[in-house]
Amino acid sequence: MTTRANLRSAALTGFATLLFLALAAPASAAAVRNRRDAAVSANDWDPVLAGNQGAECADLAVIFARGTFDQGNIGPWVGGPFREALTSKPDVKVAVQGVSTTDYPADLAGYTEEGGSNSCAKSLGNAVQKYVSSCPGSKVAVWGWSQGALCAHKALGELGGAAANVIALGVFGDPISVWQDSVDYPDIPKGTTLLSYCEQTTPDALCTNPVEDFPSSPTAFIARLKAIWEEVDSTHMNEAQKEALGDLIVELPKQALGQLGQLATDISQGHLRRWMLTPQHFWYGIDGKVKIAADDLVRLYKGQH
Repeated sequence: MTTRANLRSAALTGFATLLFLALAAPASAAAVRNRRDAAVSANDWDPVLAGNQGAECADLAVIFARGTFDQGNIGPWVGGPFREALTSKPDVKVAVQGVSTTDYPADLAGYTEEGGSNSCAKSLGNAVQKYVSSCPGSKVAVWGWSQGALCAHKALGELGGAAANVIALGVFGDPISVWQDSVDYPDIPKGTTLLSYCEQTTPDALCTNPVEDFPSSPTAFIARLKAIWEEVDSTHMNEAQKEALGDLIVELPKQALGQLGQLATDISQGHLRRWMLTPQHFWYGIDGKVKIAADDLVRLYKGQH
């Protein structure tokens, strides 16, 4: 039997085990957060996008693509803290917008099957074009975390003439290095600066080399990942992140059930790193990286004025 056949057989025989893990996980205590909750959503562009008369244009308009499993349209792990860091800047009028939850569900399938949601990229690109058509003097930053970082990369091909207003592509925990052999991402336009942040001290396996060995069986890998998350210390998390933690412990194995065949294929092709959604990948909104990124972006904006 071939290696791939063995892996697929392991996936099928372990289906009942993983199903038990998903169903036995405690129900999340978190209610689904409203898309207008500032901890998980940002809608500063809405008046402009809706064509409201008198809608104010920002100096710096930032659109953020959230990561897989995130609530709201920017999420609590990275997007919410990043928005807070950006809007605390007193001398620049900043407007932050999340990618539409209708267009971008931020599910596991968009990541594992598309290398970043295609519908997210189209939605993001359309929003930027619409904003710039009403606010041609605004500068734009396209930003994303995790799957959202891949969406942000793809969106560079959806900007049309609005690309001239985009001064930065910003990414946290960018998994592009583990996807570039399968997906053709657009080049970064001339005049757009890449601002990239990857957790190195406690390595984020999606953007640097992992330090821990993981099982090569699909079901054992998911079980190990779930166990890691169940042991996470939530001391430094805010309330929205603590609620999201409960959801993540349920959603990760649950959604992985529908992706076992893809996981087996990725393992056989040497792409296991694509699946390493370890806690370190979620730390950017906790360890101060978002504040550094906000400072870097504002500095870049001021340097062009």
